Amino acid sequence: MVCPQCRAEYGEEFIECPRCHSRDSSADTDLDVLIRTGIADPIAIGLAESLFQEAGIPFFVMDQNVTARQEGGNFFGWWTVRVPRKREAEARKIIRTVEEMK
Repeated sequence: MVCPQCRAEYGEEFIECPRCHSRDSSADTDLDVLIRTGIADPIAIGLAESLFQEAGIPFFVMDQNVTARQEGGNFFGWWTVRVPRKREAEARKIIRTVEEMK
């Protein structure tokens, strides 16, 4: 798949460009569940994202911008992610696994 914004190539399982974070408007996946995690460490966040990608779980990371996090009340930088309702249990299991690795 090629990003229409920055022309980067990425896999079809992604709904967001890993380079510019532009969303694929043709994605028919509803990311209707918001999960707030206890993950703030960038390495743990990267691990969780990799595990989501490996499992084929579509996701959208909320508040990637520091200003957006502060305006939304997320002062500690906790990782907040949207996933499809039908994959919520699996996503929460991955998040729990990463949180327990601390």
